[in-house]
Amino acid sequence: MTPFPHDSPPPVLVEALLLRHDPAEGFAYRRLITALRYRPDPDQTVRRLALLDEGDDRHIVHSTSWRATHDGHIVLTYLVHPDPDPRRPGTTLPDPHDIACSPRPGHPAPTDLSLDQVAAHAVRHLAFLGRTDPAIAAHLEPRPHLRHALDTVPGVPAGQLQPL
Repeated sequence: MTPFPHDSPPPVLVEALLLRHDPAEGFAYRRLITALRYRPDPDQTVRRLALLDEGDDRHIVHSTSWRATHDGHIVLTYLVHPDPDPRRPGTTLPDPHDIACSPRPGHPAPTDLSLDQVAAHAVRHLAFLGRTDPAIAAHLEPRPHLRHALDTVPGVPAGQLQPL
């Protein structure tokens, strides 16, 4: 029962989670989302959504995950760091260790996935990249508080995560 005709693809949405970190407050994020429409380049779409100039390399822009929604959309999630406008209200990330899992191995999508869990996954993805990608490590180097916070987060591929 899909609300979309069989001859057209489901709408693709691009979601940007603009990450912030405060040593005292922890992680927080701001969510922006738009449809991928006229220019089918999700990387450029998320840059425009976050109001980043084309030549601006001061921000990490990295695809962290995708998911299908109950209403038939495909959502491509990107992490953007730092938040280009940290004065805007954000959402505190209560626990970057919160891992969304499905109880059924043949059905990998969690039935009760929350946006906080998507954001926590993005933070763990950033921790992984900070340990494996020289460009991301260089971005994190002048941010010792963020680097330290990411060092407390499991930065390993999902299959290597150990339950808490």
